[in-house]
Amino acid sequence: MADRGLAELHLHLYGTIRAADYLRHLTGRDIDWGWYEHEMVKAYGAHPPLREVLERHHAGEPDAAAAFEELFVFGDADAGNFDRFQAKFNLLTAGSEFASIVRGDDSAFERLRIEVLWFLDAIRADQIAQGIGHAEQRLLVGGAVNGENAALLIDDVLAAYTAGDDDELEQRLAVGLPRSDPWPMWEHAQALALGSNGAALTGIDFCFIEEGHPPKDKADFFAAVHDFNDAHPGRALAILYHVGESFRDKSLESSVRWVQESAELGAHRLGHAIALGVDPDCYGVHDRDESAEERLDQIAYDLAHAEGLARHGVMVDPVALEQEQSELVAGATVTHHYDAARLDEVRRRQDYAMDRVRAAGAVVEVCPTSNRRIGDIADAAHHPVHRFLERGVPVVVGSDDPGIFGTTLADELDWVTSAAGLGDEGRRELVENAWRYRSEVMTGRTA
Repeated sequence: MADRGLAELHLHLYGTIRAADYLRHLTGRDIDWGWYEHEMVKAYGAHPPLREVLERHHAGEPDAAAAFEELFVFGDADAGNFDRFQAKFNLLTAGSEFASIVRGDDSAFERLRIEVLWFLDAIRADQIAQGIGHAEQRLLVGGAVNGENAALLIDDVLAAYTAGDDDELEQRLAVGLPRSDPWPMWEHAQALALGSNGAALTGIDFCFIEEGHPPKDKADFFAAVHDFNDAHPGRALAILYHVGESFRDKSLESSVRWVQESAELGAHRLGHAIALGVDPDCYGVHDRDESAEERLDQIAYDLAHAEGLARHGVMVDPVALEQEQSELVAGATVTHHYDAARLDEVRRRQDYAMDRVRAAGAVVEVCPTSNRRIGDIADAAHHPVHRFLERGVPVVVGSDDPGIFGTTLADELDWVTSAAGLGDEGRRELVENAWRYRSEVMTGRTA
């Protein structure tokens, strides 16, 4: 490509769908919205007016489409936490054939295959209109779809991407794997990677809820992926790992550790990694809890990294930690209090961990709108991209779920350029970073 355009490396396939395209998909279909409405009430405390808006749209009211888009997009007014985001995202899921499969409709899978291909056409047109020349999508097929059918659906996407590769847009896919047990789907992913459409499969992805799934549990799995890559360098798969995006179940120190561990276990790109670089001052004075097991892992980390932490101004007291280690009771909860001094220490821990992430060769995927709204980062000065750039952590800018967030990759690049004061040259560097850190480049498939 003479003018390569933009490369977009962090996209979730269904979250890329625009409100207008989804509304057209819903037209004429009879959908049970009960589950979506129930989850919205739990997250927002109010019943969404979706049915009324759809009735107005079907009646031809011209302002109904805008009202639907407001329900569909997770905007600044929605910002707060992952639960609120997921509740809004459920509008997509509830109206998809995925929901029909969950309800036990045996005929829904074939309709799902048609639905996905319909969305692929709409997404491709939207990306070309944005000036995107390379797009890496991620697709996590829910557990209600059995492994064989999931592989068929993924191969449909790969075939569409293979057939559609041209000078306007090349599309690639990362297979989403469940954090609880990735091994069964990994078998299918390997077969797909080595199949006739495998050139379009360039990564595997771990997303969705990260709480309760420490990276250490993926050590054997990451090793297996790297073994596969060594055996099949022409079809090597990048490990894309969402981490440090949502960390309500642990201390800030443990959250930082999870990001570092993911990089050192061999993840190629880290999704969001907010915990690694966010200004701790944004949390203010507060308390947070974690399990005794998580605290024990943090103690072991501190003891193992005492020397490196000390170089960054974090003093580790081995005697006190070993005493605490001996007193912790399995199943107990540990409460941590954060005052100004401790928040400043977290900042120094982040500096150390960022150096380790950089040394491991991992790249952080920064998705500004997603980070600000899901991570509830109200002040642009607190956004982690500032610290990443200051410490030389390699970053790429992505839009995550541009349909759900009502954004574009250009919007995201503009936000980082403005917030970090990068100027035109800095923006061009961010654009080049995305081409430089494509999955197939990071795994050595291509230069």
